[in-house]
Amino acid sequence: MQTDRVTIWRNSLFVFFSQAIRLLTAVFIAVGIARFYGPEVFGQFSIAYTIATICIVIADFGFDVLLTSEISKKRTQAAHISKKYFSMKIIFALVSSIIMIAIPSFQTFSIQSRALIYTLTLFVVFTTFTNFFNALFRGFEKFEYETKISFITNLFLLILLSIFGVLKIPLIYLMPLFVLSKLLGVILSAQKAISLVGSNFIGIDFKEWRGIINQILIYGMHFLFGTLFFQLDTILLGVWKGDHDVGMYKSAFNVMLFLLLPADIAFSALLPVLSRLYFENSEKWKILSRLYFKIFLLTALPISMIVFFYSEEIISTIYGYKFYKEAVPVLKIFSLVILLRFIGEPFALMITTSKRQHVRMIIVIFATIVSFALNFFVIPIYGLYGAALVSLGVNLLVAVAYITANKFSYLKWLFELRIFTVLSVTALLVVLLWYFHAQLIVLLISMMIYIPIAYLVGLSYEDRKIIFLNFTLKKV
Repeated sequence: MQTDRVTIWRNSLFVFFSQAIRLLTAVFIAVGIARFYGPEVFGQFSIAYTIATICIVIADFGFDVLLTSEISKKRTQAAHISKKYFSMKIIFALVSSIIMIAIPSFQTFSIQSRALIYTLTLFVVFTTFTNFFNALFRGFEKFEYETKISFITNLFLLILLSIFGVLKIPLIYLMPLFVLSKLLGVILSAQKAISLVGSNFIGIDFKEWRGIINQILIYGMHFLFGTLFFQLDTILLGVWKGDHDVGMYKSAFNVMLFLLLPADIAFSALLPVLSRLYFENSEKWKILSRLYFKIFLLTALPISMIVFFYSEEIISTIYGYKFYKEAVPVLKIFSLVILLRFIGEPFALMITTSKRQHVRMIIVIFATIVSFALNFFVIPIYGLYGAALVSLGVNLLVAVAYITANKFSYLKWLFELRIFTVLSVTALLVVLLWYFHAQLIVLLISMMIYIPIAYLVGLSYEDRKIIFLNFTLKKV
């Protein structure tokens, strides 16, 4: 377990830097566009970027997670495994590009949004191949490769966008810079991948395509519909309400994405380790999964509390209250979505690492259908606020489904005395903040109360030993 603990911390550190670099770059770009160009242009960019994100998921279609998992278990066969998936990746990248080009023809987007969508097509292609190489690196637990390349390409993009953005060059002329940065990432990643497994994996080999499709179908459907149920509202707002409402909605949405960074980091860092432990030592798998849940819950509670009570200050600081005040109520709703996603993610990872990905696929497909049906009636009447409430409801549905999809014994994690104590203290602090109108001194006192209680009460002595020290394996 000591080796696993060190591995997870090391993986987490590099994944943190990789994800943080990408997300901070995305945040700086989003804030820059929002401030320099205004809500409407920011909405146009958000529509195009959201569609690009969905098309990237179509191109990846679960290849990356499965590639990481397979290589982590069979590293001696890495070249053969990589070649099989690389061949299929080419086909899916082509299909996603065609979809990207075709989407504007079937929806009533503005002319500006359509132009941005067309421009980002190559961005989709290069991103999906970069993701493929990153998955290969993660399979070998060479997370540092991804971190270094991510730093170089995103710094390159930020510098160029800053120069041209300050000059207020039309947004359509900035989009090729996104493509150029991703092309650089492909070149650097390919070089590292070749040094790791050789150049044999770069080629065409469709001999086992049927077996691969059967393997990735569940992963692909899950990631596609998982992205749709989380981002579908942005596209529907663009179709039914226009660029301005999308700009408002995405300004709050991007804040939420930034705060969900720990969930993405943990998933990427723990996936190869927990996938291996499930087969090698199920007891360790349970212990780490349980600890993962506790840490996430204890982390999410103060984050959600702060976002809810200080939404206005957050929006004002990042975007400027004058132009983005409509985003404040949306961010308050998203504060609860943050809590739900933190709670549900550990249970979702348990489903994936226990080889029951088909369960996640069914859950997110159902959630996407529910999201579309609700938004179909809600968005035309209630606009971005209705979309935010639908997002809250659907995320609650998904979190409950993830929890109940695991064995019933895991429900006791939610009702453990230590967790119940922390939840009770949190509820009292919420009442305190509400009564004193969230004064800053009250927030500071609340955090001074919460942090030691969460650490000393929420985490047991055994939990803290797992995180920081060696420990004797104990059945839970």
